[in-house]
Amino acid sequence: MCIFCCVSLTGKPWRLRCNPLSRKRSVCPRFYSVLYDGDGNRVAKSANGVVTRYLVDDLNPTGYSQVMDEIVGGVVQREYTYGLQRVSQYQVISNLWTPSFYVYDGAGSVRQLANAAGAVTDTYEYDAFGVTLSHTGTMPNNYMYRGEQYDPDLGLYYRARYYNSLTGRFLSRDPEAGKAKIPATLHKYLYAAGDPVNMADPRGRASMLETGSLDVMIARTVPEQIVFASAVACGFGIDSYIIALLNGGNWMDNTLGGAGLLFGCATAGAGYYF
Repeated sequence: MCIFCCVSLTGKPWRLRCNPLSRKRSVCPRFYSVLYDGDGNRVAKSANGVVTRYLVDDLNPTGYSQVMDEIVGGVVQREYTYGLQRVSQYQVISNLWTPSFYVYDGAGSVRQLANAAGAVTDTYEYDAFGVTLSHTGTMPNNYMYRGEQYDPDLGLYYRARYYNSLTGRFLSRDPEAGKAKIPATLHKYLYAAGDPVNMADPRGRASMLETGSLDVMIARTVPEQIVFASAVACGFGIDSYIIALLNGGNWMDNTLGGAGLLFGCATAGAGYYF
């Protein structure tokens, strides 16, 4: 049995027992420490005497804090570029800067790495909760399931909270209180409301409904999805009704607009209240 000794900015240590289900010795470092900034972003870690520092950008097109550079011994070892997702990584291999480009599936998991010529160098397969089922290739890469950062020293994924794909659970409590009428939200460690096929949880505090490339925040359950859709209908109804009145629309336009407005707003209001 091994212990991870992790240290916060306050200097107060906390201990975490390693995962007994994992057979990898690499998840049991003799000493592991972590440093966070004031916003809770991990900016450095020390594992087995190797200190890795992370340059984090919290203002980028992805909408989430992202690692831009990884620095070891005062020298940049990896650089990342971003669009709406992580586009590529550049890393030093045999004293040469080597690019790799990420290829994602519809859920945002990295399925392939490609080189500068467009040839596939690595492939990945996962189960629903993120356990790696197969991997081909030798290119170093720590961003895999859901495009999130995998820490090989711990055998865990990291974003807002550490996540164990073998158990489908976060290792720390959800800061959200949850809702009594939605039991899945009361589970403080459950990943993606227990439904990773349809949900994601990049913030570690509220699941997101996967709709192709569109992630609809708030919608953790079917009732909430109905309320969300009704709120959208309410907004469109108000907009359409005002435009119809200003443009002198006919009685049918005004009637339909008013009916849509009334139904959408009433449903959204009732769902919010109850």
